[in-house]
Amino acid sequence: MNDRTRYFLCSGQVVDYKDLIKFPQAHIIGHLAVLTDEGGKVTALARWSESKPTTEVPPIHPVIDVYLIGDARRIRCRCAGCDNTQRWELNKAAFEILVRRYRKEADREPVA
Repeated sequence: MNDRTRYFLCSGQVVDYKDLIKFPQAHIIGHLAVLTDEGGKVTALARWSESKPTTEVPPIHPVIDVYLIGDARRIRCRCAGCDNTQRWELNKAAFEILVRRYRKEADREPVA
């Protein structure tokens, strides 16, 4: 992690490291990561296996249990006593990659 890392909070905000202190009641669900998928760069939510309070220093190497690129609902905060759930939505770059993939598949299908 570095000071340019953006964090996804149980309150729904995506914030920079320097702004974590502004959300003392929230917890970090994960961070944003740029991945290469189908030859293009996409932003994914790297969901941590454990949510952490924003009042603690985030781990340097958190355990990531999944990278969410497409739409995801009911992403639960994993801090004890927190019932917040959020959603993650497909971004434009990931949508364009998905469309390209479907076009390739459609081109390979035999015409009846």
